Amino acid sequence: MSIGVGLVGYGVQFGMGKHHAEQVRQTQGLELRGVYDIDPSRRETARVEQPGARVYDTYEGMLEDPGIDTVVLITPHDTHAPLSVQASRAGKHVITEKVMCLNTKEADEMISAAREADRALTVYQNRRWDGDYLTVLNVMESGALGRVFQIESSVNGWWFPAGWRGLKAQGGGMLYDWGAHLTDQLVQLMLPAKPVSVYATFHHGGHDVDVETQATVVIRFENGVAAQIDVGCVSHISRPRWLVRGERAALLMEGSDSAKIKGDLEDTSGEMTVAVEKSDWHAFYKNISRHLNEGAVLAVKPEEVRIAIGVIEAAFESGRTGQVVDF
Repeated sequence: MSIGVGLVGYGVQFGMGKHHAEQVRQTQGLELRGVYDIDPSRRETARVEQPGARVYDTYEGMLEDPGIDTVVLITPHDTHAPLSVQASRAGKHVITEKVMCLNTKEADEMISAAREADRALTVYQNRRWDGDYLTVLNVMESGALGRVFQIESSVNGWWFPAGWRGLKAQGGGMLYDWGAHLTDQLVQLMLPAKPVSVYATFHHGGHDVDVETQATVVIRFENGVAAQIDVGCVSHISRPRWLVRGERAALLMEGSDSAKIKGDLEDTSGEMTVAVEKSDWHAFYKNISRHLNEGAVLAVKPEEVRIAIGVIEAAFESGRTGQVVDF
């Protein structure tokens, strides 16, 4: 028996509604049964592009349908918390796009509502299956770097934050966008060690938007590792995607498709190329199906994503005060 899935939000930006629809349709044990969007024109697009799926005129109509077991929230960031709580209370499992929500208070409300309803709650942190991240994870776990003491992770370039991503009121900005991915990745690399302090600087400018266009966040963890994320859309030259320093060697990834280690390495000249892992975003929905159909453990636990939300929250406070924020 398949789990009925309903998509909430079928916007054209980055084609994420269509992307989630394809992911669901390709996953055994899941069935795309419905789509809702607040915009009538996008509902009409969904009717054409998703034949066989019912298109709802209201969100409440989707939640009232017993054929919908799980809703996927592909909506502006500021709507995730209220829509998630509403769905949980209606007896639905919930998947939210990243960023999960805007602060830890909202995260707690979402987690509490899902627990009370005995329903699943997770977040589409698909970049836990990016090849570059998986490469970093594997190298760190291999011990080749020795004791890691510093990590730098960056995504920068020059582009305009279009649509609601350029609106502060709707949860736009670089830290809620790319920063949500990079922060989540760092938390995963460090667990069970948790953050202890956060310091951040922000830049506003370069584009006519009311959100930060550059954010640099330094996070210190319980195990002594100092990690930094650097995200922005006003950089003509970017930093490397990854730089991981250990006491024995360091890992450098200039981009997402090449990696090398340099340092005290056995049977080499001190430098070696590392094969980059393949990305596998579909692993997220495979896990959802196994969780809902077979009871497998969720790969993306909301309690762990909440830690990353707390880091982002602390970063905004640090940027406002100019001070280090204890976590």
